Amino acid sequence: MVVTRKKLVPDVQANEVSYGKGNAKKYIVVHETDNTRTGADADAHARLQYNGNSRNASWHYTVDDKEAVQSFEHAWRCWAAGSTTGNNQGIQVEVCVNSDGNYQKAMLNAAELVAKIMKDEGIPISNVVQHNHFSGKNCPSQMRAGKVSRSQFITMIKNASGNTTQQKPSTDTNRYRVLTGTYATKQAAENVLDVLKHRFGWVAYIEPDEAKWRVKTGTFTGMDAVQAGANKIKTAKLAQVTKIVVNNIKDQDS
Repeated sequence: MVVTRKKLVPDVQANEVSYGKGNAKKYIVVHETDNTRTGADADAHARLQYNGNSRNASWHYTVDDKEAVQSFEHAWRCWAAGSTTGNNQGIQVEVCVNSDGNYQKAMLNAAELVAKIMKDEGIPISNVVQHNHFSGKNCPSQMRAGKVSRSQFITMIKNASGNTTQQKPSTDTNRYRVLTGTYATKQAAENVLDVLKHRFGWVAYIEPDEAKWRVKTGTFTGMDAVQAGANKIKTAKLAQVTKIVVNNIKDQDS
C-alpha cells in the first residue's frame, strides 16, 4: 500500500503550466521521469513543480519507491502527454528512476496508485496507457525496454488493492531550515546550491561564513521533514555536516 501526500501547486501558478481545469479524466497516462540522478525522487519532482517548474510541463503525481506525491487535483489538464487528447483527458503519473531508488518498488507503488485512481474516477484498465500512446515518445522508457513490461505492470495493477494511505499531517507545525557545513570556495557552495535547486527542487541560498561559505535551505514544516532533508543532503554526499535550525520568520519558502 503506497503512502500518498499532497503538495499542490498554487492555482495561479498552475494556470501558467496547464490548460486549466475541466479534465475529462478518461485515461491514466504513465510516464517515467528519465532522471536517474541521485536524489531525483518524488519529493524532488513535486518540489520542482511547487517552486515553479522552468519547463512548460506539469503532471498530477510523482511516484518513487517510498511514496506518491500529488501536485495537481485531477480536474487540472496538465501538460504531459504530448497531445491535446492526452492532456485534456488524462491523469498523468510520473514514475521516478533515480539511481538511489528501487525501480521495482516504485512500479509497485505506481500500480497501487493507478488502481486507486481507477477506482475513484471509474477509469477502466484498458484506458491505462503509456505516454507513447498519445505522442509516440519513448516513454516510459524503462518499461518499454522491458525492465518492468507493460503486461507485468497491468498485472501489478490487477493485483493491487486499490487502497492508499494518506500521510497524516505532522503535529509539529514549526518551520526549520538545514545549514550545511562550510565550503572553502564560493564555487563549491554554488555547486551544492545548483543540485539543491535543480535536482532536488528546493529553495536554497548561499551564505558567507567568515572566509568560507555555506548553503542554507528554504523552510521545512515539521522535524520529520527537515530531518529527511538533512539526510538527503548527506546521502547525496553534498555535505558531511548539516545543522537543523528553527526558522523564526513566518516566510513561505519550502
